[in-house]
Amino acid sequence: MDGTAPDTRWWTSPRRLVRRLLSLDDSPHAIALGTAIGMFVGMTPTVGIQMILIVTIAAVTRPLFHFNRVAGLITVYISNPITIMPLYAAFYYTGTLVVEAPMTPAEFQEQFELALDRSWLDPLRFIFQEVAWPMIAGSLLIAIATSAPTYPIVRRLVVARRRLASDDEPTDATADTPVPTTPTPAQPSPDSRP
Repeated sequence: MDGTAPDTRWWTSPRRLVRRLLSLDDSPHAIALGTAIGMFVGMTPTVGIQMILIVTIAAVTRPLFHFNRVAGLITVYISNPITIMPLYAAFYYTGTLVVEAPMTPAEFQEQFELALDRSWLDPLRFIFQEVAWPMIAGSLLIAIATSAPTYPIVRRLVVARRRLASDDEPTDATADTPVPTTPTPAQPSPDSRP
């Protein structure tokens, strides 16, 4: 063995993220709602402040309804430095279908890649000064389209996982029944009576 342990942090792989999400300790409704809200926020051009948005939404909506904040925080990881370029290109392209755009999708991609190579503020400046309306329109359409089915899918997955987990546990009747450790004495046969 080389002395290095495998990375077991749940945020390092999509499979671990889903497992962590489905094993949260809350109602299926709260987990599914948190996931749907996280998906909506994750599908907006707000990388860098998405976690703050989830916490803010949770605080503002607390008197109205409850959702699992951790589920929301896990789900915003759908947009990350690896997925930012294809997601933002999709936001822009979708937005150009519904609002007037200042540049073609190819020009957008080229300009956005240049902005990413500069300071961390340049991409935000580019998005909100140069292409705000197509980005906002496109991201809202994609956010609605992806977050709407997220709730029922995650709710069913949480319920199914819990049902499987409860099937694996012994039932109360079998758990309380003692297992005999000594053999029971044999009954005398009718022929062996004195």
